[in-house]
Amino acid sequence: MSDRDSGPGFFGVIEALLAIVGALTVMGVVAVAASVLAWEMELRRSEHDTALDEASTSS
Repeated sequence: MSDRDSGPGFFGVIEALLAIVGALTVMGVVAVAASVLAWEMELRRSEHDTALDEASTSS
């Protein structure tokens, strides 16, 4: 039996760790993008509500 048959070895472990780090990085980027999008939508809603309030009070 050679070393190649003994399992994933050192590089297999490194590859698995890099895959985990990459997946966490992608999920982090998606989470930040979703947070920014939600913040932007809330900001627009707030600006819209403020504009409506100002229009109704000035009439």
